[in-house]
Amino acid sequence: MVVFKRKQIVVLSLVLMIMVAGYLQYSYKRSSISVNGKDSGKIGEAVYVENTKSNAESATAKTADGANASGSKSAAVASKQANDFFAQAKLDREVTRSKNTDELKKIAEDASLSKEEKTKAYDQMVKLASNSDKEMRIENLIKEKGYLDAIVLFGDDGSLDVVIKSSTLTAAQAAQIADIVSRQANVAMDKIHIRNIF
Repeated sequence: MVVFKRKQIVVLSLVLMIMVAGYLQYSYKRSSISVNGKDSGKIGEAVYVENTKSNAESATAKTADGANASGSKSAAVASKQANDFFAQAKLDREVTRSKNTDELKKIAEDASLSKEEKTKAYDQMVKLASNSDKEMRIENLIKEKGYLDAIVLFGDDGSLDVVIKSSTLTAAQAAQIADIVSRQANVAMDKIHIRNIF
């Protein structure tokens, strides 16, 4: 009976972690930019509106004239929030991945489970390690292109979300990032969702 309860706890914790990962995927996807620039018409997805040069110039002019000093303070607060977002998202990703790996190790080492269940757990551990390596390579390549920070998240449905720390993100920049992601992760362009925060 004790073994049965332990298995239930393991399964329940895996289901809980999958639900958390699904929620994170959903929340990132809600405001992502489509790489091909077309509105896919999916419910819940926001459409990215590119910041025009005239809007950026007028905001810069206001700050330079001193007419909008509070704007620079709000920009500093927004930048700190973006830094906090990236730090927290990376921490959450690593904590969740660590918990998932630990649970999968327990399953793979459980003598009472079938060989098939152990093989599935081992395959999932290999996939987690592979995705972790791909995320790190993609993030480093994106930062090498001059972006301040980036976070890459694999979705359960084979999609990939990329959040860039940048004040603007043009269609050409999104295409450049999508090319990096597609090559490194072997993901189709229509499965890549990119958005920026600053």
